[in-house]
Amino acid sequence: MTSLDIYTFGESMIRLSSPIGQRIETVQSLDLRIGGTESNLSIALARLGRKVAWTSVLPVNPLGQRIARELNWHGVDTSHVAWVEGERIGVYFLDTGSSPRATQVLYDRKDSAVARSTPDQIDMSPAERTRILHLTGITVAIGSGCAEACQQLITRAKNAGATVSFDVNYRSLLWSPAEARAGLTPFCEQADILFCGREDAETIWGITGAPEDVVQEMHRQFDSTITVATLGGDGAIVRMPDGSLRRTPSVAVDIVDPVGAGDAFAAGFLHGYLDGDLERSLQCAPAMAALKMTISGDLAVITPTELEAVINRSTRGIIR
Repeated sequence: MTSLDIYTFGESMIRLSSPIGQRIETVQSLDLRIGGTESNLSIALARLGRKVAWTSVLPVNPLGQRIARELNWHGVDTSHVAWVEGERIGVYFLDTGSSPRATQVLYDRKDSAVARSTPDQIDMSPAERTRILHLTGITVAIGSGCAEACQQLITRAKNAGATVSFDVNYRSLLWSPAEARAGLTPFCEQADILFCGREDAETIWGITGAPEDVVQEMHRQFDSTITVATLGGDGAIVRMPDGSLRRTPSVAVDIVDPVGAGDAFAAGFLHGYLDGDLERSLQCAPAMAALKMTISGDLAVITPTELEAVINRSTRGIIR
């Protein structure tokens, strides 16, 4: 019997960012937040009323406690987290830019507690009582133990009849395109719902062409029930279970912070899917991404009322 809507596993880090208009090399103070693709998605969905559990390996220190407590505060169950002594948290620094200067990211995550973890440290049992297991390519990339844990979670989830959602989320600082192709292809082939950016599809698998061609080729290669090709500012194109293609445009937004928008998009899509309504997925996903970009930090601190207001205000709708 399912008791969770979403179960996910991954790394959450400490984010240290410079204020807009200042540089890391000269700034006097940094803003401290938390961030990680799976925890970002978990918080977004918990705030929409979903039953969400997130697991990881965290060190017993104030930084590990900060991460767990913040997820708890937003309604995410962290009771399955493994706590370890003498390990470290990954940190990433954001040198915040504004046009025409791009934001730069510097990672200090090597040998973090979760990157050094082994599958026996990860609680697999919730994968057997969740409606959706959500994993990402970032977790697969950070350590061989994490990749094996992801595979074991998928096996448990599929045996229990759960839906497997997988977001490619390629990070060039973690591995090369060739390494990513070898490491990610088996996970993409097991996904029921597959998210992949158009640029990532080209970088990793050499898939090019019009958006319609990209999503069709992704489906041909991986055979996921639902394939979502995200197109940045141009929204996304989705291959539906019946084989039809649907285009969902982005929502106009005054951008404050784009980090985490992809996670919010995936959260919105899964929110509609959990309702059994893919039409709603096509509405919620871009609305969530736009709302996230109005908020500083990685987290989509959004209410259901705000989400519905954006959906209702949209005049463009879904392009069929």
